[in-house]
Amino acid sequence: MKLFTLLFVATATFTSHAFAGDPINTTCPISGNAITPNITADVGEDTVGLCCNGCVGGFKKWDDARKTTYVASQKGANTKPDVEVEGVIELAVQTPYLLDTCPITGKKLDSMGGEVAEVIDGREVRFCCAGCPPKFKEDKAANFKKIDALMIAQQLPYYPGTTCVISGEPLDFHGGAVEFIYGNRLFRTCCNDCKAEFIDDPKEHIEELDREIVKAQKKTYPLTTCIIGKGPLDGMGGPNYMIVGNRLVQLCCAGCRGKVLNDPLQAFAEIDAAMK
Repeated sequence: MKLFTLLFVATATFTSHAFAGDPINTTCPISGNAITPNITADVGEDTVGLCCNGCVGGFKKWDDARKTTYVASQKGANTKPDVEVEGVIELAVQTPYLLDTCPITGKKLDSMGGEVAEVIDGREVRFCCAGCPPKFKEDKAANFKKIDALMIAQQLPYYPGTTCVISGEPLDFHGGAVEFIYGNRLFRTCCNDCKAEFIDDPKEHIEELDREIVKAQKKTYPLTTCIIGKGPLDGMGGPNYMIVGNRLVQLCCAGCRGKVLNDPLQAFAEIDAAMK
């Protein structure tokens, strides 16, 4: 699965020490090796470091959306939230499409020769072919409702805690939790008033939730090696904590995040297999 859309990254505090013109990254997005001084490529006003001229050519072949996604993820890597866990947490407000089926045909995304991704009402949606996005847009409300139900069922087992991220009250305080999808990600509140408050200013509440996810899922995380780099989680200064669809993914460095975003379901499959 390839990620073609912009991934907006919210952070607890932005503490990047890079100066204008300095690379925003320390590892090459193509090879995963350390970057080489003065071998760079520009993405807007940002500078991306690479390890060799061959990788410069490879990076320039990426489409604009993928480059922008990478820049956003690397800026998130420069953030170190003040939390009682070791490592760096990337707080993603927008999550890639995490279902493996097309919302129109119900077929696997790769069943028609190559998936198609579009951003619709600020959310990434992936389809099995180019003929499906127009059909989705014919009744967006009904189609979003359908995939939201699937996403809620998919992510609910990994949702941390039983209290509302807004009020702090038990989720069943008003008779039952309000469950909704924001940016392809499940959130839960105790009432619709709290849901409205969350949507009005989600950043602070997402940061709080992500801290809870790290604390809860770190205890039972089954791997001691990076699913991308395959080396020890602390081998590159990590572990580097990443939240995707209310799931914790531990990596050896921020340079591995892009590959997780390109195929998050493969990352989940490797974690799940290690738990068995």
